[in-house]
Amino acid sequence: MYLIVLMSIAIHACYIGSKVVMSLLALELGASQLLIGVLASLYALLPLLLGVYSGRLADTIGMRVPMLIGSVLTGVAMLAGFVWQQYAALFAIAILMGAAFVFFNVAVQNLTGACGRPEDRARNFSILTIGYSMSSFIGPMIAGFTIDYAGHARAFLVLALLTLLPIGMLTFYPKITRVAAPKSEPQERRALNLLRDPPLRSIIIMSGLMVAAYELFGFYMPVFWHSVGLSASTIGVIMGTYATATFLTRFFLPLLLRRTRPQQVLFAFMLLAACGFLLMPFLRNVYLIMLVAFAIGIGMGVGQPISMTMAFNNSPAGRTGEVTGLRLTANNIARIVIPLTAGALGTAFGMVPVFWMNGLNLTVVSLLARR
Repeated sequence: MYLIVLMSIAIHACYIGSKVVMSLLALELGASQLLIGVLASLYALLPLLLGVYSGRLADTIGMRVPMLIGSVLTGVAMLAGFVWQQYAALFAIAILMGAAFVFFNVAVQNLTGACGRPEDRARNFSILTIGYSMSSFIGPMIAGFTIDYAGHARAFLVLALLTLLPIGMLTFYPKITRVAAPKSEPQERRALNLLRDPPLRSIIIMSGLMVAAYELFGFYMPVFWHSVGLSASTIGVIMGTYATATFLTRFFLPLLLRRTRPQQVLFAFMLLAACGFLLMPFLRNVYLIMLVAFAIGIGMGVGQPISMTMAFNNSPAGRTGEVTGLRLTANNIARIVIPLTAGALGTAFGMVPVFWMNGLNLTVVSLLARR
């Protein structure tokens, strides 16, 4: 399990770190908030189209090949950023990273759910998302400090080097992805039929809204902090503070879930994060910004492990990858629609409505969780 998490940290650090480099490079090139919203949405374009397919691929041929495809595509995208720093490159990188991440992420989440006993599932997903938290700290820190001291191109190169770890492990140690998974009876597979299950449908909607909040944090927080005069390295430290908070939440989540129902945890923690988003646009002091970013991280940290566990537990036999792909497809619909809406709002009315929209998203998640 821990080697799986190590590979995930490398790829996820590239994914998160690339967004910091992309948004700051776009600002350097003179991009508007609307264009930055378009770039954020392009990360979700191919995952929207390939989510269910990548899940079926993981269900039928196993997890190694999709994870290897994702790792190689991530390396190619980062090398493209190293050799090419123009608007066209930013569009190409965003599309490539989206394709890379959906192949890798669907497979690694399916692999995590299939590891060990069913009663270990919540713990395993918490461990995986702790890895996500670590990579959310590592990626922005690498990006921010490398940009300040070596430039945007070398930041892409350093991130590209991280992909050597999962590529090497998947190539030379293939048994790491071998698990026993239940098989379904031969049948016509229609992904949309899965949405007829009300609990699964609610989980997928909540997952999409939560991921939209994560994406807006990753793309628009650097834009906001840049606008109030913070350096790239300071932005990286603040993003690292947020990641530290999500790490702490996920570390203690298994203990919390022994005492409290998952729906109650989501209700309270999503409201905390929503309040943080409402406060953020009025802050200028870096220490207050770090404090509120930490509170947002505490709140949002529970979303991924709980939604992954609930979705896996509600999946039909032999279709866990497909459900994961469908959930990520819903996530990517939100990744496209909400950043574009946020970009348009930011261009027309400033940053405040963008933050308030994020707070509204998380309030809706909180209310859905309580039903």
